Amino acid sequence: MINVCLYDGAQISRGGSELIQLPLAEGCLLWIDIQQEPIDSEQGIFDQFGCHPLTIQDARRKRHPPKTEHFSDQSFILLRELIGDHDGLVFDTLQVACFVGTNFLITRHEKASPAISSWLETSQLLGTMSRGSMVLFASITNNMGLAYLDLLLDFEPILSEYEDTLLSTQGDDVLRDLISCKTWLRKLKRLHSYHDRVYSELLMHLKQEHGNDIDAVHSVTDVYEKFERLNTLSALYYDLAGDLIDGHISLTSHKLNETMRILTVVTAIFVPLGFLAGLYGMNFDYMPELHHPNGYFFLVGFMAMIATLLVVIFKRNKWL
Repeated sequence: MINVCLYDGAQISRGGSELIQLPLAEGCLLWIDIQQEPIDSEQGIFDQFGCHPLTIQDARRKRHPPKTEHFSDQSFILLRELIGDHDGLVFDTLQVACFVGTNFLITRHEKASPAISSWLETSQLLGTMSRGSMVLFASITNNMGLAYLDLLLDFEPILSEYEDTLLSTQGDDVLRDLISCKTWLRKLKRLHSYHDRVYSELLMHLKQEHGNDIDAVHSVTDVYEKFERLNTLSALYYDLAGDLIDGHISLTSHKLNETMRILTVVTAIFVPLGFLAGLYGMNFDYMPELHHPNGYFFLVGFMAMIATLLVVIFKRNKWL
């Protein structure tokens, strides 16, 4: 499916590939959105606009890290967009390839893109396209950044709840949830580090080659700051989740140590008592203490004294 928006300097015409007219008149801007189009059909469009073969190959790959490449007449930016409903931090992404020229923008993706769909239907498209292709690209990708930001901000109360209830809610389920959160945060952290680098390089290129286009520089700077914040938040939440996991393990280990200390104390008390009981329970014919009239009471009293003495010693050392 090919959606084309043609801005002629006064209004926008919407349609399909029939609107693609080259060369474009001065002041015109063409936005071509390609979704699940046959290779031959999209290849014709790429050839019309002189897209580099290697960038086309990267755009068609199912999985490729976000990147940017710059040529004399256009820039290629590859991003990953958040798609679908998310449950906590469980998310899925869509690869979106963008070819940004002086008077055209080509976007390519395999599935429906929420950010692109919203801009194709918005009433703000006319004003945005009048400001140039780079501003249009920045506006679309700004929506992508907002979706990631909503994902992290929705997760923040969940992480805060884990932090506040760490002392009272322990167990395998909590630890499993925290490890799952850290796993997804690691993916977000890696993804946003790529996006941060992409926009940093793109902004540097704009300032060097198109520094007089203040509107484009400002728009890309705004998106760059958003993804830089996302990168920072992802790293912050990742470290916090790691700290919570370490704290959970430490508390569990401390609780286990407390249990083992009590068991050790009980064992230490009953070992000498068990030894005496075993000693006088042996079947020997000659055991003088057994014939003493008060032998039983002496032994029980001695055992009680040992147990009491050990309890006092353990309490003094704060082991009980």
